[in-house]
Amino acid sequence: MTKRRTQMNLRGFQVFDAVARHLSVTAAAEELGITQSAASHQLRKLSDLLGEVLIERQGRSISLTDAGRRLADSLDGAFDLIEQSAAATIGVNRRMVRLALYSSFASGWMIPALPQFTEKNPDIDLRLIMISDPPEITDRVADVFVSSEPQRRGYWSTRLFRELLVPVAAPQFRQAFARPIPLISSDTDPVLTGKDWEAFAVLNGLEMSALREGAWRCCSHYLLALEMVRAGMGAALVPDFIAFPLMARGEVVRLPGDPVPTGLTYDIQVKYERRNEPDIARLVTWLRAAARRNRHEYGS
Repeated sequence: MTKRRTQMNLRGFQVFDAVARHLSVTAAAEELGITQSAASHQLRKLSDLLGEVLIERQGRSISLTDAGRRLADSLDGAFDLIEQSAAATIGVNRRMVRLALYSSFASGWMIPALPQFTEKNPDIDLRLIMISDPPEITDRVADVFVSSEPQRRGYWSTRLFRELLVPVAAPQFRQAFARPIPLISSDTDPVLTGKDWEAFAVLNGLEMSALREGAWRCCSHYLLALEMVRAGMGAALVPDFIAFPLMARGEVVRLPGDPVPTGLTYDIQVKYERRNEPDIARLVTWLRAAARRNRHEYGS
């Protein structure tokens, strides 16, 4: 007997999936290459077909109803499965793993360790994908994520390490804190400038007047702060995993003082049903082992 399928408005589902991800009809229409009115028309048709209100308008913004959230969760998994099946059928992405991570984690930790991974796993095509904060955690972006985001529903998570800020400076400042030196703050907001160093001073029982010389030198990211350190512009507090490789090469020195916990953690997230895929499991196992080795080597 020939299997029959219920006729469905597949275009409507595709439009709704995009709207649910962006929470914007305009952005969804741009992604799909259709007009905003066409996207709105597809949403109305789908809502009529299902007999459910899927989105609610709140002024100029929209939100999903309970029925809309249930449908969005189902469609996310369904479209991911279709993409994976299509890729497997045509031979694309076979033995390829996409790893999404922040720029600081990528350049400060992952890339210096990458030769070790490729040497041990030459058969895995590992592709690094930069994500912003907050990231979009979905199979459409990557297969494995390293982020500080709360665990997403439907995802399995395991901790790599918590974020600790350590004071570093160029080698010529090796005797820093015996006298005040210029300090670099990784925040350009006037309200937040220097808060990282204030937390360090409190934690270590120090006075700011004994640490800082001159005006604050500010930047917006840890990587910029580290480059300013390397340029001899002063001391900065940066995540220890970023400082590890440069410390090992003698390009920067770690200054005395206990590290400052930021409250953030770096966690691996993988879609629950994919956590045991061989190549993903090998990558996750390697990431965890490499993180443990670094902690043991540098004693943080």
